[in-house]
Amino acid sequence: MTVVCLGYRAGFVEAARRRGLDLHFVVDKLKPGLSGLSYTRVADLADGEEVLRAVTEHPGTDVSAVVTGHEHPMFAATVLRSVFGLPGDTDLARCLKFRDKRIQKRAVSPRIPTAECVYLRPTDPDYAALAERLGATFVVKPADGFGSQATEPVRSQEELDDYLRRHPFVSHVRAVAESFVEGHEIHVDGVWRDGRLVWAAASSYLAPLMGWTQGGAVADAPLGPAESELSDRASRFASDVLRELDAPDTVFHLEAFVRPDGELVLGEVGARPAGALTPEVLRMTHGIDLYGATLDVALGRAPEVPEQGSEPTDLFGWIYLVRNPDRDLSEQSFRDRFDLFEVDYPAPENDRVGIYGRCGHAIVKAATHKELVQELRAIADFNRSA
Repeated sequence: MTVVCLGYRAGFVEAARRRGLDLHFVVDKLKPGLSGLSYTRVADLADGEEVLRAVTEHPGTDVSAVVTGHEHPMFAATVLRSVFGLPGDTDLARCLKFRDKRIQKRAVSPRIPTAECVYLRPTDPDYAALAERLGATFVVKPADGFGSQATEPVRSQEELDDYLRRHPFVSHVRAVAESFVEGHEIHVDGVWRDGRLVWAAASSYLAPLMGWTQGGAVADAPLGPAESELSDRASRFASDVLRELDAPDTVFHLEAFVRPDGELVLGEVGARPAGALTPEVLRMTHGIDLYGATLDVALGRAPEVPEQGSEPTDLFGWIYLVRNPDRDLSEQSFRDRFDLFEVDYPAPENDRVGIYGRCGHAIVKAATHKELVQELRAIADFNRSA
């Protein structure tokens, strides 16, 4: 049985081996982990036509399922399921509800708080008109973006014009402007099957992901027993959102903001596992294999999930490490300063700068969410301070 995987994630390789499955990757970037694996390269994983041609061209591929651990190939994955008659969702219109930010926010009822969201036309952009509708500070980003790509706050006509100079486009449905939501950014990851939540866990980002372009650290920590009230509310909120979007069976990643008054506001939700190292630390913390669950769902099987309700012994969190031009740091610098469960910080000559400016990462553990956040903040300060 061959499963087509759109985009490389090491977790799928391990999960497929445990299930006796063959993988064929379709990728737009060559990564070291692909060495020795079967793959086809394309220019754009979001291009369903190109991805379909790549899979059709691969000789001897008896495709039994398709998965992706990334957001941008989701539409292409739906196309493949439809063409090859594979298990899983083949509703292209529903897929768009989990890709386009305006479509998604219009699809939920007013009982789900969201930012106000409009398409941004590239010709004659009028900050004053947008500000009147969205507020003096609003956020501009690709309508189908991922990983906070080209996501920036705008506070003036000059900033709006500058954004469009740096991120030019011609489509009337390429970018959106959203009202700014003040609050702490959290996310819920889990498994949705047969119209209900079968497993979920909530985590908290160290800072809003959008802030990384202004020097904010990108890090993530699961909530613990002390935050059970927020975790329960977040899980119920995720269930309400997925039900209103008529979600298919899926592993999902939902982002939300906790306003100062405690209200939860939907950021966005994707019908795919979380990015970065979130699946890895959730497995360490809760024993959940979201890559394996994604494969199970794609094959039409009941996913393997741990029982809900058991409290983790330790909480694990991750942080992306960046290159600081003002400091000569090495992997040993971090090991000497912190008690790290895992660290990867290659020498500058081996840099492969990734999303969020990542040049490495660290994973730490702690007994409580508060202690975990404190440690992640200390690592961020050490990494970024001059």
